[in-house]
Amino acid sequence: MNKFLYVLIFMLSSNCLYAANVPKLVWPPPPDEARIEFVSSIKDYKDCGIKKGFFAKVYDFLLGEEEKPLNAPFGIHADKDRVYVSDIATKVLYIFDKKEHEVLSIEGSKKEKFLYPIDIVTDSKGNIYVSDSVRAKIYVFEKDGDFSHIIAPKELQRPVGLAISPDGQKLYIVDTLSDQIHMTTLSGKFIGSLGKRGNGNGEFNKPTFMDIGSDGKLYIADSMNHRVQILDKDGKFIRKFGQLGDEIGCFGSPRGISVDSQGNIYVSDTMFNNMQIFNQNGELLLVLGRYGERKGEFSLPEDISITANNEIYVTDVNNKRLQIFRLINTSQTRSPR
Repeated sequence: MNKFLYVLIFMLSSNCLYAANVPKLVWPPPPDEARIEFVSSIKDYKDCGIKKGFFAKVYDFLLGEEEKPLNAPFGIHADKDRVYVSDIATKVLYIFDKKEHEVLSIEGSKKEKFLYPIDIVTDSKGNIYVSDSVRAKIYVFEKDGDFSHIIAPKELQRPVGLAISPDGQKLYIVDTLSDQIHMTTLSGKFIGSLGKRGNGNGEFNKPTFMDIGSDGKLYIADSMNHRVQILDKDGKFIRKFGQLGDEIGCFGSPRGISVDSQGNIYVSDTMFNNMQIFNQNGELLLVLGRYGERKGEFSLPEDISITANNEIYVTDVNNKRLQIFRLINTSQTRSPR
């Protein structure tokens, strides 16, 4: 069994990460073998390596050629070429397209603007799904930003986290008000719901975000129960871990959740301003971060998205930025068999 249990207590003395005399910021710090490294932070389009100083028009709402920084980045979804981030202050979905060197911005559908855009997910065709917790709707856009349709079954009360099944057949919607996870087709046909309010196995209390592994397992941040729950692809309870407490491995307010290529589970905590990493058995592997504004520190970390090549994106809300990390050593991070 290989585990790496460390708590980061780390102070940076320089603001220039890549200066010649400053080593890379890694976790755990030397002399231990590094597992995760800091890559960069994003506050506006320039930090994505985008040179064009404009926001592209993506249907009816033209923002113009303004260079707007992030204000309150909340939900995050990242892939190889694009980073999707919702901003609850500006009520806009920003799409940082590194391949096309442009930033797209979406304010809503043709008939109505977002009121509180939360999470984002994309399907195999590049269609974009955005939850709006106030409007109780999921807005769907084509890859170029053109509005497609709305998903709003009557069961939906306050949608937050989103995920799509590995086979691309189901959209999972975390409903924090009904304490359930609703399932629809990608076109919006209601399939069913998982869970109810409670603290038993498979029950929820104000769940927030979720992720789905390549094997179809569901990973849910059960926020007010201060735990993570794992369900199988059919929604049956497998495991839970975490409890309220101020010790490592416990949670104050778990929010963002994502799984890397090794099956390790990353959970952000807005109360403790950190990100904890667990294996499939719920055993703590690593704690990263604390309150602050330096690299690797957080002020209200919310959502997490991990790409196929193990780049880790975290929305750092009060610091008005995204932080990007990378898993650099997978040999020691596999969950026990």
